Parts: sequence; structure tokens; C-alpha cells
Amino acid sequence: MAREFKYGSVKIANETIETIAKTAAEEINGVVELEELDSKELKKASNISVFEGFVTIDLNLVLRADVNVRKTIKHVQENVKRQVETMTGLLVKRVNVQVNSLKI
Repeated sequence: MAREFKYGSVKIANETIETIAKTAAEEINGVVELEELDSKELKKASNISVFEGFVTIDLNLVLRADVNVRKTIKHVQENVKRQVETMTGLLVKRVNVQVNSLKI
């Protein structure tokens, strides 16, 4: 993602946005890990898409079994959106979260 400023341009790699999103998700109580899926499957633990200046983030999570899933996902979405927007200045349109499993 490239942005033009008065004194030049800034390019932020999707991997940088991905790292910020992963770190923000893992900060939330109840998130065990971002699940890396098998290489046979085309999905990863996270995916970043930039379209028309907006960022869409997809996360695959493993949560603890003793948490409220709905509230935990909401906290993850809010924290990821806030952190990415604060640290990069990009606008986050969506944070899609998929819970793949629960760990006891």
C-alpha cells in the first residue's frame, strides 16, 4: 500500500499490516493463537487485502473454551482495527474473524 505525502511517498508492505493485526489479536484475553492451516489448504492464519484504499483483514483464531466467543471476537475486531489504523494511518473496512477451534 503506497501513500503520497508532501515530501514523498510511503509504502507499507502487507506483511507489516499482517504482523500488526496478529499482535493486536493475540493481545486479547482468550485468544490462544492464530492457527496456521495445512499447506494443502490455501488459507493462512491471516490474510490482508487492500482495495480502493481500504484494508480488509481475515484472521483464523483458536480461542480458549472458557471465554464468551462473541465478546472475544468483538474485542479482537476492535483492537485489530484500532491498532492498524493508529500505526499505519490506513482505513480498515473489515476485520473478518473465523474461529477454527476451542482449546480447553
